[in-house]
Amino acid sequence: MINNIYNKHLNYTFNNSKVISSNFNPQFRGNISIPNKKIFEASENILSSLAIIKRFMHNKFLNKGKSQQLEKFYYNLLSVDYNSSRYIKILHNYARKYAKNREVEINLESGRLLDIVNSDEACIFIMNHNDSKKDVSMLGVLYTLLTGAYINSGKGDRCTRPKIIVNEDILTAMNGTLRTVYKLLGAVGINAKLFSMGKRKNANVMRNLIDEFNKDKSHIFVFPEGKMGMFQDLDLKDKFQVGVGGIVNKAAQNKKHVKVVPVGFAYNYETKNFLGSIYIGEPVYFMAQDKQMLVNRANIDLEHASLGYKKFFCLENENYDSFKTITTSGVPVTGRELGNYIAGILCENLRICKEKAQQQLPKIPLNDKSIKI
Repeated sequence: MINNIYNKHLNYTFNNSKVISSNFNPQFRGNISIPNKKIFEASENILSSLAIIKRFMHNKFLNKGKSQQLEKFYYNLLSVDYNSSRYIKILHNYARKYAKNREVEINLESGRLLDIVNSDEACIFIMNHNDSKKDVSMLGVLYTLLTGAYINSGKGDRCTRPKIIVNEDILTAMNGTLRTVYKLLGAVGINAKLFSMGKRKNANVMRNLIDEFNKDKSHIFVFPEGKMGMFQDLDLKDKFQVGVGGIVNKAAQNKKHVKVVPVGFAYNYETKNFLGSIYIGEPVYFMAQDKQMLVNRANIDLEHASLGYKKFFCLENENYDSFKTITTSGVPVTGRELGNYIAGILCENLRICKEKAQQQLPKIPLNDKSIKI
């Protein structure tokens, strides 16, 4: 069954989701009807139910004998003021559990993480999703570094709170106590099914999250590949979901600009120890102006970018802060259609950051150069 879904999506994305090279439109084309959609919906519902059961049994085994400890943490978290520095310290310590004993090379020398901390501005973090288990640990490393920087800067009581968009099936598979803990720590569940979307429910959830983001109260962390991350043989552009483009487009209508930080993850699978790499990219800024959308080139450069994107951004201009109007055949793109174009630009930025993470990945553990949390 899963092979049928895989082959169908493979054909669908290859035919309809590639970046257009003729006259270069940085767009992902989607929303095309799927033949036998009901069959795929039913198949995915069955697979999702089985996955929930599997996760539930795994969580039950993992938390066996820890119920009292979990209850204590639960009631302790309930008593904490969400806007206090104590909350950030709890989040920091919880993230460290996922990041524990992970050796990770990260480009902290770029100063981009500290720039985020010092700016007091909410960001959307997008990350590639190649390994469901290891990606959680890498997210723990990223959370640990970000919250630690906020604590060290004395901003724990007023810093932007991290929120992570997750498949609601993950939360459903937890018992009520653990589910509440994750939500209190920033997990935001959405219907992530590929063929049967709970659009109205997702819209309500995202509306509240975007409102917090626009007020600089919440960072948004998201894996744009979503469930497509399981198909490791597909290229990033064939897995990248356009929904994040819609989030950016909506947020930009009520915010001076939207700052998106692409973060590349990479792993060395040839060592027994956990050895990873995180590359924090240049921020991608989107700015709505007179019904048009402007964007900077961020990570798109002559060395790493695809030819179409090099031409689109006219890379003889080396100014990262300069903006270019998103157009199709020279005509500015407007309205809802912008979401697909934004997704294409973000996918290209993330692809480059993913490659740079792979390039800086050590071949053997290097305790003097890597960060071990």
